[in-house]
Amino acid sequence: MEAVAFRCPSCGAALGEDDIQCAYCHSQVATVACPNCFGLVSLRAKHCSHCGSAIESLPESPSSHGCPECRIPLVTQKVGSLQLDQCHRCGGLWLDLKLFEEIAADRETQGEVLGALPGEGPKGQVFETTVRYRPCPACGKFMNRSNYARISGVVLDTCKEHGIWFDRDELRRVLAFIEVGGLDKARNRQIQELEDKKRLAAMAPTQPGADWSEVDRHQGPGLLDLLGAVEGLIRRIRR
Repeated sequence: MEAVAFRCPSCGAALGEDDIQCAYCHSQVATVACPNCFGLVSLRAKHCSHCGSAIESLPESPSSHGCPECRIPLVTQKVGSLQLDQCHRCGGLWLDLKLFEEIAADRETQGEVLGALPGEGPKGQVFETTVRYRPCPACGKFMNRSNYARISGVVLDTCKEHGIWFDRDELRRVLAFIEVGGLDKARNRQIQELEDKKRLAAMAPTQPGADWSEVDRHQGPGLLDLLGAVEGLIRRIRR
């Protein structure tokens, strides 16, 4: 029987059965993470090349969404009770908002999803510094970019009506941020910022038009009083 030839979906170059990256164009090929050690292996592999564990193939079906980066159709994979839309070329992942909340709230579900994601990207890879806005896979409108929870350091592409696009490794990084209590830290910081604003508002001078709400809280009421006196002096000079 003739051996099956595997080729890169980007440039058509021949691939070995265990290749996880094209040697010619360096494109990511279809991969999956080992459920035991999370090492990256070929989607065609029967056993993990890192720890030897058996690799269970996940059922796939064509997705109705396209990758906003590669502009090719996504593939829907069933992971437990969840269905994830993933790009096999770049490793990106599309999740609707409800599904992401479900994953973020349940540690067992997180483990299932992490076991199905591509492994971590190559060490020392260079990330683009140019900000690019991508179209939502569902509605085609440009998505907003925001730092998840304001302090995570993971900038996500989000459509507030449909879902979130995760570049490769971003969902893994977000879940790691949640695992170490990042959401609690973000919530506490937001509460502290609100309390600081209330305190500064109460300390601000009462002259008409005065607004010292942006004065650094560490500089204290002495500076606020001085600024108020200076404003009063300027008004008297102008009369």
